Amino acid sequence: MPSDLGLTKNGLADIRNQIAQGLPAHFPPREFLRQHSDMMDGLVRKAFQAARAKVPSPSVCLMAIGGYGRAELAPYSDIDLLLLYSPSNKNELSPLAEQILYPLWDLGLDVSCSSRSIDECLKMACSDAQVKTGLIDGRYLDGEYEFFRNLYGLFTKKVLHRRVQSFAEALAQEVHPRRQKYEDPAYVLEPNIKEGEGGLRDFQVGRWIIRAKYKTDRWDSILFPDHSRMLDKSIQFLWAIRNHLHLLSGRRQDDLTFELQEKIAPLLGFPMGTKGVEEMMRQYHLSARGISNFFHDILDRALYEPSAFRKMIFFFQRKRIDENFEIAHGELHLLDPVAFKKDPSQVMTLFQHGQAYQAKLDFRTEEAVMEALPFIDDRFRASQKVNQAFLSILRKGEGVDRALKKMHELGFLSNYLPEFSEIEGKVHYDLYHVHPVDIHSILAVEELGRLRDGYYQKDYPLLTSLIREIEKPDILFLTTLLHDIGKGKQGDHPSVGADMVNRIGWRMGLPVEDRGLMDFLVRHHLLMLETAFRRNLHDEQAILRFANETGNPVRLKMLYLLTFADIKAVGPEAWTSWKNSLLMELFLKTSHFFEKGDEPQSFLKMGETVAQLRQSLPRETLSHYAEHLPDRYLSTYSSGEISYHIGMAQSLDKEVLLAEWSREEEVRARVTICTKDRYGLFSKIAGSMFVNRLNILEAQIHTWGNGVALDTFYVEDPTGEIERRLQQFKKDLKEILSGKISLKLLLSQREESGWIQKKVIPKVTGETKVNNQDSDFYTIIEITGEDRLGVLYEITQALTDCGCNIHFARISTLGNRVVDVFYVQDEWGEKIVEPEKANHLKQLLLNRLTPL
Repeated sequence: MPSDLGLTKNGLADIRNQIAQGLPAHFPPREFLRQHSDMMDGLVRKAFQAARAKVPSPSVCLMAIGGYGRAELAPYSDIDLLLLYSPSNKNELSPLAEQILYPLWDLGLDVSCSSRSIDECLKMACSDAQVKTGLIDGRYLDGEYEFFRNLYGLFTKKVLHRRVQSFAEALAQEVHPRRQKYEDPAYVLEPNIKEGEGGLRDFQVGRWIIRAKYKTDRWDSILFPDHSRMLDKSIQFLWAIRNHLHLLSGRRQDDLTFELQEKIAPLLGFPMGTKGVEEMMRQYHLSARGISNFFHDILDRALYEPSAFRKMIFFFQRKRIDENFEIAHGELHLLDPVAFKKDPSQVMTLFQHGQAYQAKLDFRTEEAVMEALPFIDDRFRASQKVNQAFLSILRKGEGVDRALKKMHELGFLSNYLPEFSEIEGKVHYDLYHVHPVDIHSILAVEELGRLRDGYYQKDYPLLTSLIREIEKPDILFLTTLLHDIGKGKQGDHPSVGADMVNRIGWRMGLPVEDRGLMDFLVRHHLLMLETAFRRNLHDEQAILRFANETGNPVRLKMLYLLTFADIKAVGPEAWTSWKNSLLMELFLKTSHFFEKGDEPQSFLKMGETVAQLRQSLPRETLSHYAEHLPDRYLSTYSSGEISYHIGMAQSLDKEVLLAEWSREEEVRARVTICTKDRYGLFSKIAGSMFVNRLNILEAQIHTWGNGVALDTFYVEDPTGEIERRLQQFKKDLKEILSGKISLKLLLSQREESGWIQKKVIPKVTGETKVNNQDSDFYTIIEITGEDRLGVLYEITQALTDCGCNIHFARISTLGNRVVDVFYVQDEWGEKIVEPEKANHLKQLLLNRLTPL
């Protein structure tokens, strides 16, 4: 049924869609906003005039404020109205306001209407930044225009341009809680277009400050033309996304969720599928970064520009650095505005001074850098003076991350290293990689800087000592900055990146030895994490292979440091104490090999272990068990642990299961399970752990010759209730092994709620690799797929169904991607080498990875 305004909710939605569809594709999004605002003006005026006809009302002025006042009304944004009145008529306005609002509410519009006198507006604007910004954007709609004219005459004269610094401080305080909320990794992957870092709100704050400080409506008038054109393009792109967000959702929706990313990308002309989403999100991140830089620049100008009196003091306190630069009040100033154009190498000198004096660049100097970017050419990039200055910034270390961030922000870094421009804003469409590649690379350098400065001394003393003793920190920092440079090209990114850093090193005039080190580190920057997280570090072959590929202790140390920084910079959840322990174990074992020059078998002291067992166990007990203990088991555990395990095994005549654990951290434990071996034991254990929400990190599976299964699991419970969950796990597994309850029943009772968000997330393609090269005794199966409820149980059940005996497992979850590795043998204790059997196993696993 039509409302009093002659329109229904559906009719209004149709009008919005008609406006959107009626605009040519090349029209800027602001044209939609303008037409939508014009349409809404007509409805609001109609409601206002109808209300005045229904109820007696005094002389008032109807104004649009906020985004509606700017004529930037997104499809389902809220509509803010203000009734200006004479103070003597205040009590007569409530009926009028109600009559205005009711028909608009009937249309489903989110409308608010405040009522104030001119004096109240001015008084509130002086103390409330939100009221002040609303009035900055105010626009006349209907009623007494004289009220509107008087308000803005007084507002401009008495409020708008006064106490600008206090106004900027109030806006900055409002930004802080916004930043805290939207800095969460979830909001980086699914950003809020309006309130997030570099969102439309940031642009509005900058525009409000310009209006107050520079007394102009033209925000672009204080920027040089290229900068303003780029910024306007960024703003229009965000508006295009926001318009589609609202229209597709049929409501106010500013979070660019994964589901909406997939829908909006093709609407904006990007390809269908993952490639299109990644291209769109790259443009989003570049746009948001431009807006964020603008916001921080304008805010700093308002917050930190000194008064005329303080400027005079600073004038006498200024310190001249050289013929081109001086420092005053912690800011670097360029003395000659055209110095960079005369000698572009001075741009790099500027960043050297910034690092040396720990000083900011004043905004005029920053603008001079941006204006000089066309002069950063091949001659500049090949300059020995420039390259040595850049390396000295990296070598010094302190403040290197701030220097690189400022270079990046001003566009200098991608002009000096043009290869870097190809990874700017580039994203991975997944849940693991939080940051775009360029930001990740700079954050990795920052992590190395923090490590060298002692920030991680307490948590990671070994890494801290290593970074302080390396001979070429500049090469490590440069390589870390460029380690993912190959992601801007097609192909295997480590190999592509290694070729690129070779060319960059040659261009910079680096010695052959340094270029070779950079080539190795980039080409193999995934080697250490893949070995530590996907191989059995008790397997001597894994250590020997890694040592041979690494080559020498110098490369090992550099690779260890790069691996730390690379993982740390992925996101706050990427680096864990478990990963730290695995990488340290690999580093120490490989270092031992390099130092001693031994074959790996030398650290498998099985003879010593047996000798120690003779001293700690009764002869009869040892003789009963010694012949049944496999060599791999003896090489894995100490004599004390083996003695304890034998004690557990002796109790199996009375107990079907013995399970004991030791807490390693609040959320992690080492669980030892002793029971009689039986068909599908690993999958039963995995299923029981899954039912109790215990995540398996690693499993060492040993079956003694007498049929005793002695398995060690490293598990975690992120909720911090690991003790309770382990107790229940033990009870459940005991009942399953005793036949009192079936695992299938327990799994069917398991609630899905609270485990996996039922929303669209990036898909993960399943992949299975069967590797018979990296181990003499085991087939290594690597499985990658999408994480979901019970997937590990299904994988282990499939391995069991194929007759595989699991001897070792390493389980990893990266966002919504599982990367699981299993060392297996067939029923006869042999590797799975027949192609037909291997292919059948791969296909079965792929089927289990794909939910029905």
